[in-house]
Amino acid sequence: VTLGRSRAKQFYAGNTEETKKAVLPVLFHGDASFAGQGVCYETMQLQHVQDFGTGGTIHVIINNQIGFTTDPIDDRSTLYCTDLGKTFSCPIFHCNGDDPASVVAAFELAAEWRQSWGSDVLIDLICYRRFGHNETLNPDYTQPGLYQKIAKHPRTEKVFADQLVNTGVATQAELDAIKEGIWKAHEDAFVAADSFKGDTFQWIATKWEGFAKPNEQSHSTPTGVDIDLLKKVGFRLCEAPDGFNLHNGLKRQLKAKREDLEDGTAIDWATAEALAYGTLLLEGDHVRLTGQDVQSGTFAHRHSVIRDQKNGESYCFLDNLNLGKQGKFMARNSILAEYGVLGFELGYTYENPHSLVIWEAQFGDFANTAQVMIDQFISAGEHKWLQQTGLTLLLPHGYEGQGAEHSSCRLERFLQMSDDDEDDIPSFEKDFGRSQIQKANWQVVNVTTPANVFHMFRRQQHRDFRKPLIVASTKSLFRHKLCKSPLSDLGPDSRFERVLDERNAEIAANPDQVDRLIFCSGKIYYELLEKREELGLKNVAIVTVEQIAPFPFDRVKTILETYKNVDIGDGLHPGNVVWCQEEPKNMGPWSYVRPRLVTTAREGMNNDLVMRYVGRRAAASPATGYPKVHAAEQKALVEAALLGHDDQAWQVQRPSKLLGFQT
Repeated sequence: VTLGRSRAKQFYAGNTEETKKAVLPVLFHGDASFAGQGVCYETMQLQHVQDFGTGGTIHVIINNQIGFTTDPIDDRSTLYCTDLGKTFSCPIFHCNGDDPASVVAAFELAAEWRQSWGSDVLIDLICYRRFGHNETLNPDYTQPGLYQKIAKHPRTEKVFADQLVNTGVATQAELDAIKEGIWKAHEDAFVAADSFKGDTFQWIATKWEGFAKPNEQSHSTPTGVDIDLLKKVGFRLCEAPDGFNLHNGLKRQLKAKREDLEDGTAIDWATAEALAYGTLLLEGDHVRLTGQDVQSGTFAHRHSVIRDQKNGESYCFLDNLNLGKQGKFMARNSILAEYGVLGFELGYTYENPHSLVIWEAQFGDFANTAQVMIDQFISAGEHKWLQQTGLTLLLPHGYEGQGAEHSSCRLERFLQMSDDDEDDIPSFEKDFGRSQIQKANWQVVNVTTPANVFHMFRRQQHRDFRKPLIVASTKSLFRHKLCKSPLSDLGPDSRFERVLDERNAEIAANPDQVDRLIFCSGKIYYELLEKREELGLKNVAIVTVEQIAPFPFDRVKTILETYKNVDIGDGLHPGNVVWCQEEPKNMGPWSYVRPRLVTTAREGMNNDLVMRYVGRRAAASPATGYPKVHAAEQKALVEAALLGHDDQAWQVQRPSKLLGFQT
């Protein structure tokens, strides 16, 4: 986090070698943590990586020669706790904590080395912990010999004072006067703290001035963009420099993209994403996209940075729009790590809110190796430290038969950490959606249209507050024939849709003929849609919840009121209001959306709704590893959602062993 913020300071100060020297990150570690925590390696691995390097970090290891109650022989395999630095050929300065003069010399030498050579430097500050790890720990139990010696050892102040007096550098009276002055300053400050009336937010970076705090009225601006400007940006995304040797496959893609833009009726996911970035850049925002393989995209959909097929030179479309002044676009492939890189990007966002910073996982499943950053910083950072962030996480998610480690971004974890109360009665007032997000800790979305992708990114920057955005992004919709949006849905009168109602014009025009209502989220919508068309069903409406958290109570209430002839259940048994998901029953959105759908009906309509679940059965693993089993599960859940089954007076609650119980 510290390195990311330092890199952002360097970037906004001019992004030169001189600005790198002007910002010096310093990290303090414990001896056991530096030797044992993998994030230390990940962080040091970033030091010379393009757009991650900070020109060197000074790592100060407070070497107490103990980790809580663990001796050095048990907390590492190497002789020194700083031996990690040898991996990167870093200079390592060992100094005696009882000799402040040598400590100062080590720090000065470390700073001079960093400024001269631009690499990380380690300081091994060898000292000791006089008392226990905390107020309740008595170290005599676990290190009796060590603490008997420490009890007899004079304090550092006494050791150094005796040295100064004995060598004639200072008299005892001079040292006593210095000590008395320091203590007086501390005591005066302690007393003054009781009457201090500072601004709670005064420590936040100045670039955040004017942004709304959680308890203040917020505002937003439209996210739609003029069609002509969209086309201008889009055409620039199809043009490589003269003489640039494009891959033949990319030539075809750019030609097709240009034709789609000219026609304006079928904009795909990748184009909508790029248009969002491009228009934000022209508005002055900085856009930074990092993660493994982000330049081309894990699924080869993005191609934000392309390579000349003969000389290997790179070209970035978005950084060369040539449509006037623009912000800097940066797409940078990262090291193969999640914990350290995600923390870096979070720190980057803290410096300046006028930047869209995106971290994309190679697959959403891999976010689990960054769980510490998600749990302790991203989810709870504003609540704990009043520090807003607009960090966006793109987590590819969806069940395509790729197995347990390439199917799920674990939506349920993010939803469980969402801080909205399932029983909280919504006001359904104007601007409910924006004020609801402002009070929430983050947003979790699983969008299904390129238009919503466009508005999703732009909405992040068009509000006077910032919230983390968790996106269960797609893997298969990039090239899906039905996943298209007209350019008009990105135009001036358009916006992000938290819920998308039935999209079939005939069914939407005849809500009274609908007797089965399916709520879902993500790409399962298109599988339901195609099967419904195949069966010729006109009595089933399919609604996608695009923003899952905070839950769109107001929009869902409108939907439920629209389809009056759908059986909502009898208070005990479910009717024909269905939640359909690909994930197992103990995963995915089900546990989050079920009580909120019930609250919507109860508090908004005075109805006792009983939801029907259709999805995979509860499981320990997110997905099967057998393609045939996956296909059978997918077929069963799609058919069960659309057609239902004969439940024989509530006796058959699970129509297939592949699926979960429906109540």
